[in-house]
Amino acid sequence: MTQETNPTKTASSSENLFDNVLSQNQNQNPNPDPGQTEEPKDQEEIKAEHLARLKERATLMGIKFSNNIGLDALKARIEAKLNGEAESSENQNETQSEANTNPEATSSGNEDAPAPASSPPTAPKSEKPKSLRQLLYEREMKLVRLRITNLDPKKKDLPGEIFTFANEVLGSVRKYIPYGEATDNGYHVPYCIYKQLKAREFVNVRTRKDNRGRIHVESGMAREFALEILPDLTPEELARLAAQQAAAKGLND
Repeated sequence: MTQETNPTKTASSSENLFDNVLSQNQNQNPNPDPGQTEEPKDQEEIKAEHLARLKERATLMGIKFSNNIGLDALKARIEAKLNGEAESSENQNETQSEANTNPEATSSGNEDAPAPASSPPTAPKSEKPKSLRQLLYEREMKLVRLRITNLDPKKKDLPGEIFTFANEVLGSVRKYIPYGEATDNGYHVPYCIYKQLKAREFVNVRTRKDNRGRIHVESGMAREFALEILPDLTPEELARLAAQQAAAKGLND
């Protein structure tokens, strides 16, 4: 009975690698000149040369390491790299041999069996996480299209007001908000200003007469604005609005 041999041999450790490095150090000058005497190298120089060669090999293998890494630590990383490549190669060989011996496992009749991959899939690149300011800016500065009516009778002749929103992250956001007819076709307001409009109240003073004809004055808090949220503009409407604004700007100039 003959024993089968594996034609592809994968290194499972770095012992041969380290032996080759030492043998290269010993065989650099196999036939020295008899008349030339070479001073023997001390142990520190041998270790330094050994470490330098291992660093070159680790760089070629794609292993990351610091400049002050020790000899034993670098050996361990190279061994781990070699062991991982050996296991990966063995797993691929086993998968390929199973596919060759049992072709029905990868046929359309067995949908649960995974198809052998020619190369390992590459992991998708992770996007850079957004900062707190970017997240708040996207949320608070999103435009809301509104029709705005001022319900405060004291401001019935007021065409509009300036509103300011401020916090530690976004800073100050200031915008003029018109009222009434100027917003009949919708007016775009940042979401942070929209929240201010929605929460704004005024002191509503009312008078009434009782059964005896006496006048009573009543006061209470009431919402200052009636806000109607309109749908977003279509691309055609946005193009038409941009043309109108450009024409109005040209007339003003």
